[in-house]
Amino acid sequence: MSIENIVPSILPQLFAKPVAASPSLPRESDARAIELARRLIALDQDGAAELIQQRLAREKSPPALFTGLFEPTARALGDLWSDDECSELEVTVGLCHLQSAMRRISFDRLASAMTNAAQRNVLVVPEPGEPHLFCAALNAELLRQAGWNTHSEFPETDRDLKDLVADLWFDAVDLSLSPALRRAHWLPRVTETVRMIRRASRNPAITVVVSGRMFAERPDIAEQIGADAGCESALQIDALIQRLLLARYTPRRPANYAWS
Repeated sequence: MSIENIVPSILPQLFAKPVAASPSLPRESDARAIELARRLIALDQDGAAELIQQRLAREKSPPALFTGLFEPTARALGDLWSDDECSELEVTVGLCHLQSAMRRISFDRLASAMTNAAQRNVLVVPEPGEPHLFCAALNAELLRQAGWNTHSEFPETDRDLKDLVADLWFDAVDLSLSPALRRAHWLPRVTETVRMIRRASRNPAITVVVSGRMFAERPDIAEQIGADAGCESALQIDALIQRLLLARYTPRRPANYAWS
């Protein structure tokens, strides 16, 4: 499929197929996420911090807070923008506050992840030009905590990203778009970026996962733009990449293979 045909062929599917709710993922209608989004838009930082602390006290772990409150809050910010209740700049500022809160909580509550030479290398990057970095920052933090040798970078241009994958060996790349806005018109750009990663990578069998609101709601689109899979939530990112790498590196037995 040519890049020019990506949007016309995919957009009808976006509106034709409803997104099924997953019981394992945060609910879009979470009232606390909507309340937090509104406080962020109103620049009520004290109120936002209070709500976050209240929810953190009830969660089992900081990552549960990040995936149970921060991710749906990012989507709620996007919904406020869609309803013309705020500007994209306000969405960006709100996401920056979520990212800062995540960093602060991770520093205070999470131990430094152990690293060793045997770990798989994963590169976590936003699509070059994407101003919403929360998705990449969250995925990188959870992968680091899960024990991956995580390289979190924010390339400004396609050439910067190309140099990264050409110079260093990565087993997988997590490429993200906005966690708040769908960015359907960016699909041709992401398609070309995925192709560039595969062409330039030192690892000819590199695994490419795409993240962001577009792929959280329609993970099946990932394969149509050349990626191996779409991530529905940061909650899944570790297991998803592990599963893809296991499938890629496990030799397949021939159909006529017989157990001895």
